[in-house]
Amino acid sequence: MASFFLAFSLTVPCTARADDGIKTYTVPKERPAPVQPVAASPAPDGAMPAADIPVSAAPVHWTTPAGWQELAPTSIRLGNFAISGKGQAKAEVGIFSFPGSVGTELDNVNRWRRELQLPPIEAGQIVAQPVTIDSMNGRLFDISGATSSTVVASLPRDGATWFFKMRGDKETVANAKPAFLELLKSIRFSPTGGEAAAAPAFDAASPSPHAALSPAARPDPESSADEPKWTVPETWTEKKAGPMVFKTFSAANGKGQTASVNISFFPGDVGGTFANVNRWRGQLGLPQITKDKLETVTQPLDTAGGKATLVDFTGTDSRTGQLSRLIAVMVRHGNNTWFYKLSGQGPVVEEQKETFVKFVQSVQYP
Repeated sequence: MASFFLAFSLTVPCTARADDGIKTYTVPKERPAPVQPVAASPAPDGAMPAADIPVSAAPVHWTTPAGWQELAPTSIRLGNFAISGKGQAKAEVGIFSFPGSVGTELDNVNRWRRELQLPPIEAGQIVAQPVTIDSMNGRLFDISGATSSTVVASLPRDGATWFFKMRGDKETVANAKPAFLELLKSIRFSPTGGEAAAAPAFDAASPSPHAALSPAARPDPESSADEPKWTVPETWTEKKAGPMVFKTFSAANGKGQTASVNISFFPGDVGGTFANVNRWRGQLGLPQITKDKLETVTQPLDTAGGKATLVDFTGTDSRTGQLSRLIAVMVRHGNNTWFYKLSGQGPVVEEQKETFVKFVQSVQYP
């Protein structure tokens, strides 16, 4: 099965200063918890919130190339830019950071190829160039499809992996590549300790419609044959999934209340149970726990795919300020971790809990 990363649910405040028309942005280390989303328009076409996984964020600085539009950070981008091409053509650039290796290099290359509707390749077919980012050695990948291209620089640093990704119209990306390389040259990290620690995060729709990832950027298994087998409950309605979300459903009761069911998967342990539990607690305004208390807030769950972990939290949604309940299940299968989340108002979540748990338990993995 293929592996995917994501993105990351984090909104990071930025400061700027004018300097001969060039703006330099800083992502500070300190940020409030829980983080509040940037007020902005909802994602287009009714897109649901992006997937949330721990983000590893160090203080990082960059100089925005001339002609690029600096957009607000999103739930999955520490840095976010838009590039205009000829006519309606455009490209987008994102800066991302995750704990660990985020899958193998081949996993990531084939994921980027799938986004461009290209077939997977073998490890010996990978084409990459060395690139230097803040005096550290990274790898640069340049992949072209029929109409779109992707240029990505990856950099392992202090137990985390950074990705600097440009994707969009083929000609626009080609023309912007020199400026993209200049962006990489401008990157500077501030020396701090413990930079790779996972930060609290929340589910949030992209604060700018320009920043929303296209459907092709969502995680999907290597092929339809690799998809898990499940039977969707009759009361659930499939909705348009947000960035980095595999499937999204709306679960309704007879009173017109609905709860959201999001399914996503990522490589490795995605920060581990402890980091994810505290992240979810932060989303609901609940206090962080210590590792010795982990068993008091989690429940083991047997599923067709093996042992899983379930949490059930009620608190105040950091995005809406409304009382909310979250039931989440983590299933580690093969090289990936699957996340199933049921969230919404307490009464409808309570009504859907049994159906949700039985659904998760019944999923058959390839």
